[in-house]
Amino acid sequence: MAPRIIVIEHEEGTDARRLGDWLEASGAQLDVRRPYRALVADGSLDAPAALATIPTLQEFRAPGVGLLVLGGQAGPVDDDDNPWFPAVRELLAASAQGEFASLNVCLGGEMLTEALGTPVVHRVVPQVGVMTGRLRPEAADDPLFSRVPAQFPVVLWHGLQMKLPAGAVHLVDGTDAPVQAFRVGRAWGTQFHLEADTALLRGWVDGAGGLPETLPSDLTVDAVVDPVTEAEPELEAAMTPVARAFVGLLAAEV
Repeated sequence: MAPRIIVIEHEEGTDARRLGDWLEASGAQLDVRRPYRALVADGSLDAPAALATIPTLQEFRAPGVGLLVLGGQAGPVDDDDNPWFPAVRELLAASAQGEFASLNVCLGGEMLTEALGTPVVHRVVPQVGVMTGRLRPEAADDPLFSRVPAQFPVVLWHGLQMKLPAGAVHLVDGTDAPVQAFRVGRAWGTQFHLEADTALLRGWVDGAGGLPETLPSDLTVDAVVDPVTEAEPELEAAMTPVARAFVGLLAAEV
C-alpha cells in the first residue's frame, strides 16, 4: 500500500506544484483538500462544507498517512475568513505531539507555530525571491533536512515571520528571518516554499497586482523572479531529498 499524503490547499494558486510531483515520484498518493472551493449559490463560502473537507485525526491513525499544509495570503489565525483554520491547527498540534507526520510550508509553518502557542510577527519589509538557507548543527540527524546541502537556495514570499516554538529543534537559518525550518515532534515547519517555481511566483505577482508595496520602489518583478529561474537546478537538488525522505517516513509505517 502506497503512503497517502492529505494536502490542504488554502486558496487558488497555492498548489503543491513541483513538491507534489516529487512526493508522487517518491511513491506517495496525494489526497488534495480545497476547503475554499466550498461555495453556495451567491459565491460566498459555505463554512460547514469547507470544514467538512478537513480530515479528522482518525484519518491519520491509518498507517502511512501524513499531512502537507501549504501556503497562502492569509495570516495563520485569520479564522473569520478561513473557518477551517482552527481544525488545521488542532491537527498540527497533534502532529507536534507525535500522532502523525506533517510537513507545513510558509503559512502552514506559521499555523504550526500558532498551534504551539508562539505567535507570528509582522515584518517591516517582506522577504520575496531567492535567498540562502543554511543548515544548523541540529539538522545533522534530522530525518528530512540531514539530506540537504549545508547551504542551499530557498524561495521566500512572506510578510509574516515565524518564531521558534518552545521545545522545537531549529533546523535552518540563514536570513534575517532566522527560523527558516524547525521540527517539533513529527511536525516540520518551513518559512520557505519548497514547492515554488518561476510560474508559481509570477502567478502570485499577477494575483496581487504586483509586488508588495512595502518593498523598495525600484525593485522589479523580473529582479525577483529571474533568479528563481536561474536557481531551479539547485532548488530541485536541495528540495527533492526532503520530499523523498518525508515519503520514506510514511512508507516505513505501511
